[in-house]
Amino acid sequence: MLSVFRSPFMQVALIGGLIVGAVCAYLGVQVVLRRIVFVGAALAQVSSAGVGLALCMGWNPSLISLVLTLGGVAAFSVKTKDRSTTRESLIGVGYAVSSALAVLFVAKSAQGESHLLDVLSGNILTITPAQVWWMAGTAAAAAAVMALLGKQFLFSMFDPETAQAAGIHVALWDMAFFLILGVIISLAIRLAGTLLVFAFLVLPAVTGLLLSRRLDRINAIAIASACAATVAGLYASVKMDLPSGPAIVACSFALLAIAWLVSRFR
Repeated sequence: MLSVFRSPFMQVALIGGLIVGAVCAYLGVQVVLRRIVFVGAALAQVSSAGVGLALCMGWNPSLISLVLTLGGVAAFSVKTKDRSTTRESLIGVGYAVSSALAVLFVAKSAQGESHLLDVLSGNILTITPAQVWWMAGTAAAAAAVMALLGKQFLFSMFDPETAQAAGIHVALWDMAFFLILGVIISLAIRLAGTLLVFAFLVLPAVTGLLLSRRLDRINAIAIASACAATVAGLYASVKMDLPSGPAIVACSFALLAIAWLVSRFR
């Protein structure tokens, strides 16, 4: 297996995949526990629409993707009392419209449909060292904020009524989490694609939840699962000539299935 990762471009792809997988799995635990999985999907599609718009107009994809994703964060984090315009309906509208716009923008771009495939399924084998450094720095900053302010995030997530009574501004902490999630997604999309980023937000977290009930162990299992799926998926993509993103997702699902079987027999 080690022979596959001897070439420099495979080493860059492996490091980038491990970083994306680890940070998305870590944030994904809270995404699943908060029951906002669809928010992750919607933000990923908004980021993809930003990439498509940038390709169509000849702008900087990373910058436009980040701007649109932050706009989606601001919209999706708002809670309204109007039953006709709930957060869930707004997220659904954002997901559907962003998905359509991503396809339309890329279809009109000069690069054509090849970029659409990279945006959706990802091609982690083509990432550059500069992208890996940007992702590593952002992931480290996000992990540091989540670790330092973890109690506030968890308190506002698990018991918002008590947190509000204790003087904690729950809406502000929710907005902060959405902001961190949006920034990570917008950068990760450029490295791994929509499919892989969304899978990393869900599958490793569910794997951890199947095997443990302690949050620290859930986080560790989720990160380890994402990293193992990255290594196995990249190896399979090279040996079997498969797309890298879907291959990693398939390996992540295999680990999830094993975790489910273990949880049934325990």
